[in-house]
Amino acid sequence: MRAILNELRASLTRNTSMTISLIVTMSVSLLLASLGLLIQAQAERTEQYFGDRLQLQVNLCTKNSPAATCVGGVATDEQKQAVQTALRDNPEVKTFEVRTPEENFAQARELLGQTDTGRKQLETLGVDSFPESYFVTLKDPQQFDGVVSEVSGMDGVGNVNSLRDLLGPLFEMLDKMQWAALATAGLLIIAAILQVSNTIRMTAFARRREIGIMRLVGASSWHIQAPFVLESLVAAIISAALAAGGMAAFMHFVVYGYLRDTLGRITTWVRWEDAFLVMGMTTVLALLLALVPTFVMTRKYLDV
Repeated sequence: MRAILNELRASLTRNTSMTISLIVTMSVSLLLASLGLLIQAQAERTEQYFGDRLQLQVNLCTKNSPAATCVGGVATDEQKQAVQTALRDNPEVKTFEVRTPEENFAQARELLGQTDTGRKQLETLGVDSFPESYFVTLKDPQQFDGVVSEVSGMDGVGNVNSLRDLLGPLFEMLDKMQWAALATAGLLIIAAILQVSNTIRMTAFARRREIGIMRLVGASSWHIQAPFVLESLVAAIISAALAAGGMAAFMHFVVYGYLRDTLGRITTWVRWEDAFLVMGMTTVLALLLALVPTFVMTRKYLDV
């Protein structure tokens, strides 16, 4: 084991510039891949918060609803039943689900709880301030005029919102950011794989004399491969740590330091647990990026 570690130290010293270049390339690749995965998590969180992007949201009346259809105050059971029957019989409606005032209040608490101002506003609101809502999934997202015209004028309906109109630009932006980050990360990952392969090839060439002697004295395949594998493993661990540090900085300064304070009313933003999950996934990716090419190239150039 001591001999293998000595070989590893000598190899890292001999190939310092190439090792640093490999670590930088892998770190940037992993950080971009992490951002792409984090944006995907943000899109899923936004969609989960608002419901499916193709849905309509029908809000019933509360005691404070200003709509002309809410002159009687909170929607009665008869009015709720009439709205549900209209949705069930409408040919444009595929399905609908009910969200209670308690569930809407919990969603608002998650949204407003992201900022100090939001938390103060939440103190003045109670469950009674939130309506019962119906999230309507359409058979054709382009065909919703019939549903809106039928339901919006019914007694007990406060308003009807199109989540497609509300969320369309946001989802479009998230999709573009996600694919841009993943495409760039894919190119850099290919560059990292090629760089790992070149590093193994050049290292094997530089140490061909030592490797020949090891073969003559009967060294095992694993003994010959071990310094190369450990060198790639060290580079992968350092790269994963640097990418995780970049992700932590992004969460601290961008998400928690800016987005949650300034844009906290738009949607709920990703949390630290989402970032930790992404860090774990990119660490596994780093190990695969380093070890798989190493095993392949050592078999090719070391003939073990």
